Amino acid sequence: MIILVAGDLHFNKPQFRWLEEQKDNYDCLCLTGDLISQQSADLSKQVVWVSDWMRGLDKQIFVCSGNHDCDDLAESDWLINLNFSKICADNQTKRFGGIKFGCIPYLGSDLSNFTDCEILVTHVPPFKTKTSQSVVGRAKKDWGDKNLYDALKKHLFRPRYLLCGHVEDPVAIRDCLFGVEIVNSGAQHHSAIPNHEIIKWMYH
Repeated sequence: MIILVAGDLHFNKPQFRWLEEQKDNYDCLCLTGDLISQQSADLSKQVVWVSDWMRGLDKQIFVCSGNHDCDDLAESDWLINLNFSKICADNQTKRFGGIKFGCIPYLGSDLSNFTDCEILVTHVPPFKTKTSQSVVGRAKKDWGDKNLYDALKKHLFRPRYLLCGHVEDPVAIRDCLFGVEIVNSGAQHHSAIPNHEIIKWMYH
């Protein structure tokens, strides 16, 4: 199975269109949050456009909310209200191609709901990884999720892959934490092609 991972598109329409143009080259698409941009006007129109785009892709999508996808009340209900069979979003799990995926929302998740997932899609990388760190000045700053780090450390779940975003220029795109491979493709806002990673799942 070929899985395409991208995130932090921030309503860059050419990047969405590139993902659509590539749809014959992957089996499913994992979007790691921040699909819209809080820096642009009229968020409701962005939500409608992105929602229509996801429904029209006609491909299995796994998507989680990011901080830019939340409204003033820190809610991202528009994602879970899409009600489309090929879209698995916040707090939902789904088995696809024999693999169980789970989508962790930006806020308010019960991580115990994802104990048996093999691939998890979440916006913020776990703390203490190269995927959660970026260089600020001459120092590294860690933007990672400490709760997620603790959950992995305590073996609350043990996915094979954890797909994330949020840190747009990470020290490394891939890292390993407690035996879990962490993937953060980063972001490039001034390009028509989104930063992306490809995972080839090999069946045993």
